[in-house]
Amino acid sequence: MIDLSDIAGFPVSLRDDGYLEFGEGVISPAPEARRRSDMAEVLLYPEQSGPDILYHMYRATGLEKDMIPMMNAGLRYDITVIHPGKIGSEYIKTLGHYHPMAPGQLYTYPEVYQVLHGKAHFLMQKGGDVTGEIEDFVIADFEKGNILLIPPSYGHVTVNPDSEPLVMANWVAREFSSIYEPIRARKGMAYYNVEYRDKSIFMPNDSYGTHPKPRLQNPGDIPELGLYRGKSMYKSWQEGADLNFLVKPHLYAKLWESMGVGAAGN
Repeated sequence: MIDLSDIAGFPVSLRDDGYLEFGEGVISPAPEARRRSDMAEVLLYPEQSGPDILYHMYRATGLEKDMIPMMNAGLRYDITVIHPGKIGSEYIKTLGHYHPMAPGQLYTYPEVYQVLHGKAHFLMQKGGDVTGEIEDFVIADFEKGNILLIPPSYGHVTVNPDSEPLVMANWVAREFSSIYEPIRARKGMAYYNVEYRDKSIFMPNDSYGTHPKPRLQNPGDIPELGLYRGKSMYKSWQEGADLNFLVKPHLYAKLWESMGVGAAGN
């Protein structure tokens, strides 16, 4: 049993069987399993053997006393456990998705993640959802406590390249609904994360027209939003961190511009 409470922001532990156990006063959602059969369209080697259940998603958790403030703010806090292993030589990953446009706005919804346990490779790509032409591809090699902001216009997938479970949390707009079809249609992201001679490498996916050299993103704080490495982003929200950017991204145009992201069509 691994206690995740300090970084998760409330009582929760990772059991030896890979499931989460929530403490008293915490919403305990039933986990939604993603199986290998659900992922066949996005795997590099769908015909090869591997684990049956690849990851579990616990949607809309948090302290019971925080549920009304969370709902009023239009927010949702999720936790995902990605199990270790490979399918062929490809590390276990999430299905991957793009984000919908925020209603009445010129930006797609952003999202923010924090690693609670283990090691993560977050892969992000701009473009590719319509034409297959990728403008930017980002790799974030993150570990416990690191926080990643997914800006508007980026699709993303998370990979577990380690030998132990990866546990990550995310804040997202409550009305958010992932768009999976563009990733399925192109058999995954523009690069696959595989093991080759005991090393993690990235193989181009031939279903895309372009493959820009991946750009490495280093861990960092996001002080303008009140989010810091090593500190629970759930606790930061309780203490007043500004998460309104998740619901109303148009109010944060300068932040997106600083990250090289403009409004849709720009």
